[in-house]
Amino acid sequence: MKKCHKCNLLFDTNRKSCPLCFEILQDQDGKELQGPAYPKPTPYRPKYNVLLRIITFFTIIAIFSSVVVNALTYRQNKSLWSLIVILGLLYFWVLLRSTFRAKSNVPLRLVIQMLTLSILVIGIDYVCGFSRWSLNYVIPFLSMASILAIISILIGSGVRYGEYLLYLFSSVILGFIPFILYLMGLIDELWPSLAAATLSFVTIVGMIVFADKETKEELKKRFHI
Repeated sequence: MKKCHKCNLLFDTNRKSCPLCFEILQDQDGKELQGPAYPKPTPYRPKYNVLLRIITFFTIIAIFSSVVVNALTYRQNKSLWSLIVILGLLYFWVLLRSTFRAKSNVPLRLVIQMLTLSILVIGIDYVCGFSRWSLNYVIPFLSMASILAIISILIGSGVRYGEYLLYLFSSVILGFIPFILYLMGLIDELWPSLAAATLSFVTIVGMIVFADKETKEELKKRFHI
């Protein structure tokens, strides 16, 4: 048994220094022990380790089964429906990991969710004949939802503007993509892509007008202005 005279705690350890203040520990062999004993650390055991392994097992089985069944029945229906299963399961894993890390970096998770959902709906649209409903409607509304969500977090949480600058700017850039696709003739409906581009433009103007001096300096550094 050793004692830290600075913290007045007892340690049943082989360490030479206190784990709290890093002072040299004094051996207490043969002396009367007084003072509270520091509890032994318990090893960390992941709560969800077994559950994640079970989910991983069934995910692999579901992907393998869907691909095999799709391959065996492809001549009859001429559809790659297994791609929808694979994309859905991949999005499920992104959502699952995002849930486990729910206490950190919410804007980054929003951007990742937006990109993952965009890929998912494009894949589903492609498998179903590619009528472009994913490009015409879903992706523009996803980009607008992402921008508005990050702005709401900025206003509601009171964090420094510069901390979320990169994620907000990423969402803004993604908001212009549907309108660019419309100009390229890849999108048929104008108003959803135009609405997303308008919100992105208004957000950029707001970033410039309402940003404080520190944030403007950060913008200059990032874009080498």
